[in-house]
Amino acid sequence: MLSHSTPSSTQQINAENFQRQGWFAGQHGVCIVKKSQLSGLGYYITFWKIDALSPQEQKAWASIKEKHAQEREQAGLRSAYGKLVALDTQLIEDFEQYVEHPLHCGKQPFSYTLADLELLTAMESGCDYELIACCLLENHGHALITLSGEIGIDQCINSWSQTYPELFDSQYIYTIMPSASWSLLTQNIVQEIGPLLAQVNDSSLISNEPKSANFHHITVLLNETVDLMQPCSGKVFIDATLGGGGHTEQLLEQGAEVWGIDQDPEARIAASLRLSRFGSRLNILAGNFGNLQSLLASHGIQHVDGIIADLGISSHQVDSAERGFSFREDGPLDMRMNPQVQQTAANLVNTLTEQELANIIWMYGEEKNSRTIARAIVKTRTTQSIERTSQLANLIASILPRKGKLHPATKTFQALRIAVNQELDALERLLVASTELLNTNGRLAIISFHSLEDRMVKRFFDYHSKPEIDRKEWPAPRPNPDYCFRLLTRHPITPSESELSSNPRSRSAKLRAVEKIR
Repeated sequence: MLSHSTPSSTQQINAENFQRQGWFAGQHGVCIVKKSQLSGLGYYITFWKIDALSPQEQKAWASIKEKHAQEREQAGLRSAYGKLVALDTQLIEDFEQYVEHPLHCGKQPFSYTLADLELLTAMESGCDYELIACCLLENHGHALITLSGEIGIDQCINSWSQTYPELFDSQYIYTIMPSASWSLLTQNIVQEIGPLLAQVNDSSLISNEPKSANFHHITVLLNETVDLMQPCSGKVFIDATLGGGGHTEQLLEQGAEVWGIDQDPEARIAASLRLSRFGSRLNILAGNFGNLQSLLASHGIQHVDGIIADLGISSHQVDSAERGFSFREDGPLDMRMNPQVQQTAANLVNTLTEQELANIIWMYGEEKNSRTIARAIVKTRTTQSIERTSQLANLIASILPRKGKLHPATKTFQALRIAVNQELDALERLLVASTELLNTNGRLAIISFHSLEDRMVKRFFDYHSKPEIDRKEWPAPRPNPDYCFRLLTRHPITPSESELSSNPRSRSAKLRAVEKIR
């Protein structure tokens, strides 16, 4: 517990020296993140300093809340449940317009005091509710909680006020919304905590304490993949590429237990917060899916009923310039899915020989101009190192003519990403591990996004689903010692027209699946 200070305290906390278990501080704010094991009623709370919104903005929001309450009462009397759901969604939209937007526009240079931290301490140490996440930023904060026992939300807020009445009553205004639309409500706190946690460079904390992040991803072939898994209560599944948690969410909603694995800490943070309502049926592990078997064995898991792997990079990774996956916006030439890995794309581009670069670009990008590109890279780096995505993209565009819609650097960027993250090696290890991990009648579904991945999956599935194998030098076919699968997809499942129209990035996705038969 932090030492008590008066509400008027202006003593500043040095964020670099501030450290506490489960707490994170940086130049953009301070936050607490926990893993909820409860499935009780959840609430989303936003609190802002009294001068963060103008009196007119506060009055407008108060009027909207009053109108909403009246409409809810009328809908409740009519048992109009559809209307109630629509009202909840509208309230969230109004909240974003009349509260969230003005708060963001009115941000001031950040500083937090001992008094502010006392409020967070009180929130963390309260009884009869569980704090999932809380953050304090420039002029406002957010909290997600689930209630337990007999305490109500008003009592919960009162407990904070009793701990520090002057601070909460005089400096903060708050609003509370039930988490009927939990995924919608958590988007705000996901976006707020993300930049703060991005400053934390502590892999052990990231692995052990799921946190939120500014992470967005549209799940590809969602219903098709989950339908193949046949989830139900009592089954255990592995989401080997957790990402935004789309596949995992549907598996959990149908009663299954899921172990989600991801090497990207931002993905783990976002999924943990988004799916916290499922409690202990969700377990999130930090790691590469290539190490799937050892990761699970360390937690006593020897066999499972299904494995899903979506091999595509997330929209968040592509759209985040600072991650360096895309050349659409300038950023560091990074491409690491796991920020703790030392090797970056810039390291490869600036240290490999011309022959090594050409081989990578040819093997992993299937780029016929690989030697030309490698030669240009080596020549350029003699005068200046290549550290930015725009540098590399512009260099390649200057030596290769553009044909059609595809940028000349696309295949080279794909090749470097695969090399940095050792993606094909990890996929091979995942495929081999699946033959031992799956129970009889267990299923494996893999979504690939380029020909190298799809070819590897197709060949592995085809070989392991043949009862017999034959070779020219053999007089007759022989039993296949590795026969263990039944093909569920003779041809790959691809996105429907409606999915393509709503998510054009899904266009290259191919889903293949098998069932373990022995």
